[in-house]
Amino acid sequence: GKNIFLDGTPLLNADGSENFPGVVWEYRPGTQAQTYIQGMPAAENEITVGTTVQSSTPWAYAFTNPQLSAVRVRLKWPSLFRQEDNGDMVGNEVKYAIDLQTDGGSWKTVVDGRVKGKTTSGYERTHRIDLPQSATSWTLRVRKITLDANSAKIGDTMVLQSYTEVIDAKLRYPHTALLYIEFDSKQFNGSIPQVTCEPKMRIIRVPSNYDPEHRTYSGTWDGSFKWAWTNNPAWIFYDIVVSDRFGLGDRIKMQNIDKWELYRVAQYCDQPVPDGKGGSGTEPRYVCDVYVQDRNEAYTVLRDFAAIFRGMTYWGGNQIITLADMPRDIDYSYTKANVLDGRFTYSGSSSKARYSSALVSYSDPLNGYADAMEPVFENELVYRFGFNQLEMTAIGCTRQSEANRKGRWGILTNN
Repeated sequence: GKNIFLDGTPLLNADGSENFPGVVWEYRPGTQAQTYIQGMPAAENEITVGTTVQSSTPWAYAFTNPQLSAVRVRLKWPSLFRQEDNGDMVGNEVKYAIDLQTDGGSWKTVVDGRVKGKTTSGYERTHRIDLPQSATSWTLRVRKITLDANSAKIGDTMVLQSYTEVIDAKLRYPHTALLYIEFDSKQFNGSIPQVTCEPKMRIIRVPSNYDPEHRTYSGTWDGSFKWAWTNNPAWIFYDIVVSDRFGLGDRIKMQNIDKWELYRVAQYCDQPVPDGKGGSGTEPRYVCDVYVQDRNEAYTVLRDFAAIFRGMTYWGGNQIITLADMPRDIDYSYTKANVLDGRFTYSGSSSKARYSSALVSYSDPLNGYADAMEPVFENELVYRFGFNQLEMTAIGCTRQSEANRKGRWGILTNN
């Protein structure tokens, strides 16, 4: 509940207290064998009853259709009030309960409710009763607990308007994450709030010697993988390449990607760097918190994800090879002794083409992951070249400190 939001407010606070009482929700993570969510979607058959439920005479009915998944009960209070001796009309309260009996066994109270307030135009309420496994039948009983007043000065009549037989379609939607949420719209003045959530998303392949929680690697990697959650952009890149559901797995196999170089890149991504808050705190150098909503060209997607760790990708030797801008061994040293005529030719770009500042767009988790802008300046370059701004979009970036580092890298690599 702490990661589900209605109009930007979580269902539960950090201490576990509720912001929206009475909310019911279910979540499915998108596995192959996940169970279905009861009630979405369903075939329904509503039967009108129109019976007044008295405190001395509960209403009961036996359901024998073995295909039923649930029963929805619709209750109505035509009026709800209490007239004082001085003529004032105030609110009233009626308590009630709904019980369920399975295969003739003991009664179980499934709804312990009450309605409180004042109305002369009627008030309705519905309850969905999920039915457990049964061999023969279920019996539903509706009881009015508050004693009947039998007075014209008190409005407390309770009517069972109808019941609805519900047969769920039992659709599991494999490989699709689902969220079902039910709440009282009165808490939002009758409008529908924006429903958002903050799930961890996909379980992906990571090295067998990798601890994704602590971002550490133990021993020597043997090249095998295990399944775990991580937001390391290098392993998310690998997952996109080898996945045969939404990635390139139908065309490119695991042997067609240089996982050893990607392993080096992933370690570089996980290295702790200062978190930019002025203390001794650290954070991983790069993370990737993003979900892909639209289809795009494969190379464009790979290029964008490689850019998260300041990398590039290319096809060579029948493999996808990924490199990152990070410290590495020198490939070759050039000196006057091994170049033609011992001479070097130098060139540079125009000062007008050199950036001195950057404006980086990233997703701010403190503001519902709305786009935020991080300005970055290099004062010395501003003094030398004037104000020339680079605009960047940091894909998958949800940290101001990382956005700042990306902007500074963009400025310095341009000069």
